[in-house]
Amino acid sequence: MTTVPVKCPVCGGTRISKNGKEGAKQRYLCGDKGCPGKSFVLEYTYNGWKPGINEQIINMAANASGIRDTARVLKVSKQKVSDTLKKREKRRAGSTSGI
Repeated sequence: MTTVPVKCPVCGGTRISKNGKEGAKQRYLCGDKGCPGKSFVLEYTYNGWKPGINEQIINMAANASGIRDTARVLKVSKQKVSDTLKKREKRRAGSTSGI
């Protein structure tokens, strides 16, 4: 049996404990104080759930990539790309309306 060193994807801490299972995938919990992260898995079933994917979608849209192109490159659904861009636009509109 081998052990895999696990680090928190948010803070990089090594005080990690197991936190149940999600199907066949092991969930982990960071034990470092002050870490804003919650539980996480090492391998995601769907690329759209990976941390940082929303930022990649927004960056590709800012560089004039279309929805289909972004979905193909990042291996996510077109609906995920569309929803992410809509949510970003909704947040942007809500934050500037009070000025």
